Amino acid sequence: MNQGNAGETLLQTTLTPVADVAYLYGPNELADPCYGLFTFRVTTANSQQDVFVAFMDHAILFASFTGVLPAGPSNPYDYLYGVGLK
Repeated sequence: MNQGNAGETLLQTTLTPVADVAYLYGPNELADPCYGLFTFRVTTANSQQDVFVAFMDHAILFASFTGVLPAGPSNPYDYLYGVGLK
């Protein structure tokens, strides 16, 4: 995502409850519902970004993790997190 001008839409996506996202869990794991936590994934030819969002009274909490594809222990990654207040 690139920084945009005030009021500019950077990305439009659908938030999905974490409990409903099968790729976050192994085949034999029980899903923790993480009520109130939502996610979306953006995949390109060279990277994969997972974003997590939680809404609170007059605030939004977010975290993003981006890794280089194919994934490997020596590949670089980037992350950010923050809060938006109303």
